[in-house]
Amino acid sequence: MKKFLYFSLVFMTGGWLLACGEDLNRTPFECSLAPGNTDPDFVSVVGCRSDYDAVAAPPLVAAIPGASSVKTIVDQNDGDRLYFQNSRRYPIHWNFASTHCSGNGLPIVPTLSQFNQTEYYSPDRRFLLGALNYYEGPGVWAYEIAPYDTASAAMILKAFRRIRKNLWVGADLRFHPTSDTVAREAENLPREVPVITTDELFAGIDYQPLNLGTSMGQLRFFSEQDLSSGTKYLSFRDIAVLETVPNDLSVCSGTITAEFQTPLAHINVLAQNRGTPNMGLRGAFDHPELRALEDKWVEL
Repeated sequence: MKKFLYFSLVFMTGGWLLACGEDLNRTPFECSLAPGNTDPDFVSVVGCRSDYDAVAAPPLVAAIPGASSVKTIVDQNDGDRLYFQNSRRYPIHWNFASTHCSGNGLPIVPTLSQFNQTEYYSPDRRFLLGALNYYEGPGVWAYEIAPYDTASAAMILKAFRRIRKNLWVGADLRFHPTSDTVAREAENLPREVPVITTDELFAGIDYQPLNLGTSMGQLRFFSEQDLSSGTKYLSFRDIAVLETVPNDLSVCSGTITAEFQTPLAHINVLAQNRGTPNMGLRGAFDHPELRALEDKWVEL
């Protein structure tokens, strides 16, 4: 996987150009929103930080503290028109597309179930769906698609180029694969698209909040062997400190894993369904402050 940015440059009159033809020496960006306009339905150009903040929201699943997110849509039936949608008002892509990209000379956007089936899985999809995320801790701007999206490298490249061209920090934009499947497809991207892995995003971050909440329970430690062999019983009263991220876990009062999890890890999905707090903490299994509380009743 490519972990650095490589530009194939040619010198032409008026400045340096990417080999693909995108001019990096364009006119400096200006804010696209007038002062005081802090709640638009969308913007087509994010020309400054206040433009971004006007349409940004906390991500639906926040695996890194301090993250913010703007849903993006490229409409291939409308000249590849780009939308940075107000992700507080329209938290999912379909909400926005059915309001702003349906009728008035454009094809009708179908029902939510049909939209999801087509726009995330079909090679002949109308929309390229994604999100522009800013991770405050590492200071990274990243374009992402859903972990289950089957977009080809060509689709990812088209959306990435459109967003980079219309973003004031486009030169800093990275592509972040959100699943192993997306990461494999990202290997087919050209070198002009810098890829940042989840491990690289998490570097220097020790705490990963996944399912927020509070709970009371007995703090107990479970190794991978404890869980796989069944030699140590996990009670619904336990707040479990886990050496690794298990594929499955019986009901408990809360979970702390010593390894970071992906947002769609089964243990996190279980925590969301059960309403129990779940977090990752590097080194949790041997953490001296946690070990001092072993077998004691605590609040997570």
